[in-house]
Amino acid sequence: MDSRVAAIAAVVATVGDMMLLYVANAARQELGLREVGPLWLWVGGTLGVAAIPFYALGYRSASRLVAAASARGARALFLAGAAGAVLGSVIHGLTAVHIGAQLETGAPGSDPLESLVSGGSLLPVLWALASLLVLAASVLFAWFVGAGATAAPRRAALANPAWVTLVLAVAGLPFVFLRAFLTPAAPNLAHLVFFAVCARIRPESS
Repeated sequence: MDSRVAAIAAVVATVGDMMLLYVANAARQELGLREVGPLWLWVGGTLGVAAIPFYALGYRSASRLVAAASARGARALFLAGAAGAVLGSVIHGLTAVHIGAQLETGAPGSDPLESLVSGGSLLPVLWALASLLVLAASVLFAWFVGAGATAAPRRAALANPAWVTLVLAVAGLPFVFLRAFLTPAAPNLAHLVFFAVCARIRPESS
């Protein structure tokens, strides 16, 4: 049940991502998007802030799978994933505030990734910390699952969120529209894949 709840949360967070990104990208003339009101921004921000902490449930489910091979590894996986989820929620909220501030100042639309990097050191630092935490949880999951030390098929190791995020983010880079939407939303989409795979690996009764 935990993985399913987390997967639903990832869907909600992704919708929130897309709403934020649409508002930010609507100011970019090269994309030709129709502008929407600020309500989209704050609804999108609220969805992500509320949903992302539920990722901790998905990491708890993944840690239970790994616990069969290593109790310490399972504990570390859960703690890293849960901490990353908390940071992810904070990042989503601050991103909404950042976009809102840009709209108020009438700043010209720009690439979302470039905008976040140029917006000060706080968001990039938080992104880096969250990425390290998710990477740690992903490595633990991939290590034990890939080694065949759990009940999961070894190929499930490839569903770890760090790897899926990288694949999705890189896939979007060569294309302007995908770079504007897919690449920034890759972390939440990757968690959707991860939790959906975890939900299918084993019954949640364990």
